[in-house]
Amino acid sequence: MPQTARQVAQKSVSADLADMPVAQESLESEEEQKELQSSYDQGYESGYERALAEVKHEKKAKPVVHQAPAPAPVKSELSIQTVALTPNELAQVEYLNAEKALEQEDSKQAVMNLEAALNYRPNWIMARQRLAALYYGRGEVREAIATLEKGLAKQPNQPELRLTLAKLLVNESQNQAALAVLNDKSGSMNTQYLAMRGALAQKLNNNAVALNSYQQLVRVASFDGRWWMGLAIAQDRSGDMKKAVESYRKALQLGNISASSQQFIQQRLAALTKHRS
Repeated sequence: MPQTARQVAQKSVSADLADMPVAQESLESEEEQKELQSSYDQGYESGYERALAEVKHEKKAKPVVHQAPAPAPVKSELSIQTVALTPNELAQVEYLNAEKALEQEDSKQAVMNLEAALNYRPNWIMARQRLAALYYGRGEVREAIATLEKGLAKQPNQPELRLTLAKLLVNESQNQAALAVLNDKSGSMNTQYLAMRGALAQKLNNNAVALNSYQQLVRVASFDGRWWMGLAIAQDRSGDMKKAVESYRKALQLGNISASSQQFIQQRLAALTKHRS
């Protein structure tokens, strides 16, 4: 079956961005999800058990004595206690329903369930990312972007949402917009965040942002040659040849870089060393 233009475009992300880290889908631990589902199950079962106990109690009532006049029938009131679910539990129910809908290839129903889940729990990152991905997969790009932007309006300090939005924009060839999203300094910036911001900045020749990103990366993950190479390129472009040489050599020493990157570093070292001499 021939691929659509969008499917081809999604697969043709440029080579220098292809190895970028992917945003984590979930902030919710598996244990937390199980706990939410368990609390729902236990609440339902406890209500059912109370009702069952009352039925058994009615059955154990004393038998009617035939010698005496039969008493007037007493209206039996069987009360089943309604289990009130919390908003988080209701959101989990809707999320599980969305997964069932996706198993049945009903993406429209899954969208409705995920929207409902977010109405109950607006700050649920995993559900919001899942909804945005579902919109994007359906070709509804504006809705996907709007879903993530709405989440950022509520939680501006969430790097996971920024990463997801930035990757979507990169897939749509909107690299400047993606960098603008990542260049917002709200909240913490982990390694994945800094790596994507640095690579995008370097591709767009925004050397100040690239230099800042890789300086932070080598502080938090000094063992990775990729970050030293990124820092070296930024220093090289800034004209700081001495520091660039040191960083290029550090990148070669630590490794975790491709053969073509190693060749590039050797070429730059040769050029810089010749220039200095």
